Amino acid sequence: MHSFKAMNTVFWTMHLPQREQQQVESWVQYVEDKLSRFRATSELSRLNQSGGKPFVPSALLYTVLRMAEAYYRETDGLFSPFLGEEIRRLGYDRTFEELSPAVGEAQIYSRILQRKQRDINHPVQFNRMMKSVTLSPGVFLDFGGIAKGWSVQKISGWLKEDGITRGLINAGGDIVAWDEDGGSGWEITVANPMEPERNLARFTLSGCAGVATSSTRKRRWTDAAGTTQHHILDPRTGKPTASDLVQVTVIAPDVTTAEVYAKCLLVLGTKEAKHWLACRQPDLGVIAVEKHGKRFANEAAYEMGLRWIEEDLQWKI
Repeated sequence: MHSFKAMNTVFWTMHLPQREQQQVESWVQYVEDKLSRFRATSELSRLNQSGGKPFVPSALLYTVLRMAEAYYRETDGLFSPFLGEEIRRLGYDRTFEELSPAVGEAQIYSRILQRKQRDINHPVQFNRMMKSVTLSPGVFLDFGGIAKGWSVQKISGWLKEDGITRGLINAGGDIVAWDEDGGSGWEITVANPMEPERNLARFTLSGCAGVATSSTRKRRWTDAAGTTQHHILDPRTGKPTASDLVQVTVIAPDVTTAEVYAKCLLVLGTKEAKHWLACRQPDLGVIAVEKHGKRFANEAAYEMGLRWIEEDLQWKI
């Protein structure tokens, strides 16, 4: 197993030759250099500073932005990389590790809670002839986890084209796996958000698939008012999501889709998520945990071989 740190998380690969391990690491670091909003020299930072003027991005940035905008529209804005000009004024211009817990995070999120919702219907315009993009005034991009998922999904495709028929890349919990040898696939476990050292469920990935987990139990802190906050925001309110769900794992044909839908379902909560998913992507597998510890899964997850670690604690949605 090969591991490295990038995008503020730990990546690791399995069943890849050494040369391909280095290719994965180099590629992920290249994507981070291009798309990190925390790096002043990144291409994404230059786009964010373009002041509403046409900007001609690299093929990489153009592709990721088109993809992110497509998910924004597909999910009716529940997934949104368009955080607005306010995010810069809030001072959230560094990674969580670099922010002062007492001054940075507390102030930033106490202000986010007070932020008024603003409806931006056309956050970005694309000129397909010129391959240029124009951000609307007040729009500030942050790709977040989708860039991480896309990067490993992209290179997994290249590795398969080069004849690597079996492999797994774990990007801080977002997983892309493939097994074209007709083998037994990959066994994946899901951690219990209430007791992270214990596993909640397991399933087997066969063929090519992606897995992503979104949780409000990670990156939590207490603000100046003594309120516990987390980093998953509801784009409809600008506040940390307050749904009844604390963790959602999605199994999809690709990890990028899994990443987007895990966040959306977490924001929606149990009652809304079931109908919303059925209208859009009913074939995605979903494993969810609500705030009192109850566990849920849809039929698609069971069809993918979901097995609960403790059978007496399962519910279906």
